[in-house]
Amino acid sequence: MKIVIDPGHGGQDRSNRGPTGYIEADGVLDIGIKLRELLTKEGYIVKMTRETDTTVSLSERSRIANDWQGNLFISLHTNAAANPSANGIETFHSYNGIDGDRYRKEAKGVAEILQKRLVAETGLRDRGVKTRLVTAAGSSLYGRDYYAVIRATRMPSLIVEMGFHSNPEEEALLKTNSFRQKLAEGILKAIKEAYPLNSNGGNANNDNVGSGSDGKLTSTSMRVTVDGTGAVVEGFMLDGRFYVPIRFLEVYNYNVNYNGTTKSIIINKK
Repeated sequence: MKIVIDPGHGGQDRSNRGPTGYIEADGVLDIGIKLRELLTKEGYIVKMTRETDTTVSLSERSRIANDWQGNLFISLHTNAAANPSANGIETFHSYNGIDGDRYRKEAKGVAEILQKRLVAETGLRDRGVKTRLVTAAGSSLYGRDYYAVIRATRMPSLIVEMGFHSNPEEEALLKTNSFRQKLAEGILKAIKEAYPLNSNGGNANNDNVGSGSDGKLTSTSMRVTVDGTGAVVEGFMLDGRFYVPIRFLEVYNYNVNYNGTTKSIIINKK
């Protein structure tokens, strides 16, 4: 199970700040690093779109996720509003992106789990699970996802707004290491609920969020153990089953050969 963590902003984009100095780019990066550590310990495979205070464009964030063929994309943010009393947590999910509505059902399911978990963990106001679409009638993107990072990713994609840094009380929480850790742990619990891993590190129950059980191929990865040796293998889920190219056995010291005359595959231990 491959998770892409996208800490928002960073580098030249550091203007989003709280009234007493909280910087969104730094806060979400710290949460992302904490989340990566937690997920990795649980057996998930993780890639971050940035690991330091660097500038990464919106298109580059999506490209990184797509090239890596992630199974879930989570963009981490904290919110802001002109009214300092605005507060709470909200989660946006992909609706009608580059692949149409292919990932809508799964993304919504994960978003609902994530929103519920974060509200329970933090006690902050529940602002709900949402979508936002382009509404400008003359736009070529009319009716598609408003946020570029979830519009252009080829996987279920979320943007989670983890409190308002423009709210003095929530900014004070976000400035503490313990609260950022609590947010990371809440996201971990949500991912474990949505995508529980089996003993080999693979997704044990895709039906939780509608992935791979609707007649569609879903790219994913799983830890496979052969003769006592384990390795992460790229493959596909279809109707609850995991399929891999047979050449994956070469990782385990097997020779895999195809005989074009007899149209047969011959597998031998090296």
